Amino acid sequence: MQLQSFIEKFPADISGQKASPEMIEKYCLYLPEALLELWQEKGFGFYGNGLIQIINPELYQDNLWDWLLKSEPDMNRLPIAISAFGVIFYYRKLSDEDEDISFIDPQTSEVDVTVWSMEEFFNDWLGDDEIIEVFLEKSLLEQVQQKYGKLSENQMYCFLPALRLGGSKEDLNLDIGSALVHLDFLYQLAVAD
Repeated sequence: MQLQSFIEKFPADISGQKASPEMIEKYCLYLPEALLELWQEKGFGFYGNGLIQIINPELYQDNLWDWLLKSEPDMNRLPIAISAFGVIFYYRKLSDEDEDISFIDPQTSEVDVTVWSMEEFFNDWLGDDEIIEVFLEKSLLEQVQQKYGKLSENQMYCFLPALRLGGSKEDLNLDIGSALVHLDFLYQLAVAD
């Protein structure tokens, strides 16, 4: 498997729904084979004890395009994963030869590039212990899981109040909610600023 290093470092928490042949056919024009293989073999859902959720892009692409201020669908920008706290990771097809994996932090509106290939993102970048601790917030996640329990598919931890509205990560005042609804809520807060 092309993303074997990722699977070894981030075992699937529970086997999620696997992508249908129709979905693979639809996205084979837009996403690298390595990700499609992961969808087929392991499925969508949480990996690494809740650190990262592999998502169905069909559910999240409109939200991503809102964040990117795209007025029309852009299949060259597709969401592939979210963190437990809602950081959206997305694939960008820049040209026939160039690609990258970027992210949007909906709490701060920070947007940046992680690495320049799908395999490097999953097998190397995500597997780095510093990224796991600082970027995926492993220690915070462990505290939150003890207090609130683990997430179900397409859920995220929501800070109360939202960080943009004065919430704090340190007080562990959170709720579990629909990732789609909360990401849209955070987008609405961002555009209102």
